[in-house]
Amino acid sequence: MSTEASTGTVEWVHVAAAKGAPARAVTFAEVVTNHGISGDWRTRSGSRRQLTLVDADVLEDVARTLGIEVAPGASRRQVTVRGMDLNAAIGHHVAVGEVVIEVSLACDPCEQMEVAIGPGGRAALEGRGGICGRVLSGGTIRPGDIVRLVPRA
Repeated sequence: MSTEASTGTVEWVHVAAAKGAPARAVTFAEVVTNHGISGDWRTRSGSRRQLTLVDADVLEDVARTLGIEVAPGASRRQVTVRGMDLNAAIGHHVAVGEVVIEVSLACDPCEQMEVAIGPGGRAALEGRGGICGRVLSGGTIRPGDIVRLVPRA
């Protein structure tokens, strides 16, 4: 990964209390090691999808492509990042503020994007729907936090 694409900044943090519930923007989120964000329905031990990230630039491109407004949190990803090539982080460790995750896979868009974003949302996010990771070290995430690759321990 190139140096300029290996860091970014957290723009938004969202939590959904229940499956299908609206993603609510928060000023901070507590993240538990090997679990995920406290209070988010997706939080569970042992999952490779404990924390999800999406690129803000991708969401803006989706909005332009579809000719609609894409609300923050519509992608259903918990953390929106700007300035980092997230797909290039797959297979690496990433620090999100003080939290460290092992990025295990791409977070492919599902059929729910057709409702959450709008018709064509799933196709517009194909191949750039964000990333998922397992929380190696918990802590607090806030908008403004730096996101960066970290060496594997």
